[in-house]
Amino acid sequence: MFESGSVVALGLVMWFSKCSWRTRMWMLSHPLAIDILVFTVLTVIHWGTFSGVMAATVGALMCSVLLTAGRKSFGYMENGKYVPGVWNIAHLLEIKK
Repeated sequence: MFESGSVVALGLVMWFSKCSWRTRMWMLSHPLAIDILVFTVLTVIHWGTFSGVMAATVGALMCSVLLTAGRKSFGYMENGKYVPGVWNIAHLLEIKK
């Protein structure tokens, strides 16, 4: 179960890494919506066996933990304002301009 959940979470991280910065920031700014969406989609995909549902649950839990870590690391948008994380991405993006 944990191995399957880890593979599911790794797939979600890879998907997240392919998104644009605007999409990533939106995802980090709406954690509840992402948690509900990921859990629902994973449960529907893995429905039918106990091990499948448990893999979906572990994958959704790991996604939630990684989403929280991403919010603390990179920051997020709240009420139209950027809340910086440990690594201030807005500062890094200004350097590239």
